[in-house]
Amino acid sequence: MDIRWLTASDADVGAAIAALKRDSRPAWVPNKRQVLVHVNNCLLLWYLCIVFMTFSIRVDDFQGGQVTGTDVLDIVGSMVVFAAWLAGTVWLTRWAARPPTPQAQLRQWRQDLTALANGFEPRPRSIAQFSSLLGADGRPMEQFPRFEAPGIEFGNLTPYGPRAGEWRYLRVALPAPLPHLILDATVNDGLTSDLPEGIERQQRLSVGGEFDNWFRVYSPTEYGTEALYVLTPDVMADLIDHAWGFNVEIRDTSIIFFIRPGADFADPASWQSFGAILTTVVPRITAKAARYLDERVPGQDTSRLVTRIRAELDAPDVRYVAQEPRIGHDGRRLALREWANNARWGLRAAGWLALLTFLYVVPGLFAFAGFMSIVDGR
Repeated sequence: MDIRWLTASDADVGAAIAALKRDSRPAWVPNKRQVLVHVNNCLLLWYLCIVFMTFSIRVDDFQGGQVTGTDVLDIVGSMVVFAAWLAGTVWLTRWAARPPTPQAQLRQWRQDLTALANGFEPRPRSIAQFSSLLGADGRPMEQFPRFEAPGIEFGNLTPYGPRAGEWRYLRVALPAPLPHLILDATVNDGLTSDLPEGIERQQRLSVGGEFDNWFRVYSPTEYGTEALYVLTPDVMADLIDHAWGFNVEIRDTSIIFFIRPGADFADPASWQSFGAILTTVVPRITAKAARYLDERVPGQDTSRLVTRIRAELDAPDVRYVAQEPRIGHDGRRLALREWANNARWGLRAAGWLALLTFLYVVPGLFAFAGFMSIVDGR
């Protein structure tokens, strides 16, 4: 990978971007300023909650529902603080809507120029458009940053809704489909696997040797031979040497490498790790996909070459059109642990809802109740 733009001078980076006339960051990508606005809004609501509940308890429980002059002065003082805070909130919201700082722009420009120098276009997406284990629960994911070349894309994936953490990923298109295969990197495990979805354990396959210490291999039950066809000794050696921290999924005509957390593309190591995978592991698996044919599928029991020769001999005047290779039904998808995945999704959704309720709804309701209690003397 050509990483010279990551260390180029600010002036050179600015001049290069000006010549390209490119924007730095999509408007839909949240930034730290917007996060700060949300934190401020939550604190403002909790301030109102504490103020009104404090005065409500004082008036109702200690003063028999009577509002004294001291209470009025204290409420006025609290409202002055609230008004000043509210004015600050308006300013903060406008500040958050401003363009990124020059430092943030330069950081993004360095990444974009590095991508262009290596033949990749910076093309973020608000919703990922490929299927994988990362999106098996149906949640949309945003892709930023995202760099793309014909048949290749990589960057960071962030799920919407209840956050499961940011992922860095590399996806490469294969010339033909392969049976579903997942390699679960063991070095990332905590108490359990870090895979975003659980897989039925009876589909685990041992390939023997050192590789089992680095990856757990999952293959459809009837397709163990195909997994061994892909995971030849040279491929396994490259995976251990260059992709030892990545989970790997082969699905249809894609191979996807993914790992937590998201990558910092201002760091040369992020580019070098993807470059190593693209130049070692990927070419070997791509070559295997080009040669593979699932003989379980009717009409695919002979090689592509033999099929073509027979067709041209039978109908020499008809232009031969090769059929798209297919994978048998049993080999297309691994069986997932649906009950565990649904339970995990439910817990995440419930936790996210509880957090939003605690941050916004609870203080709002208590502030309103406290205010009404002071007003009507109850």
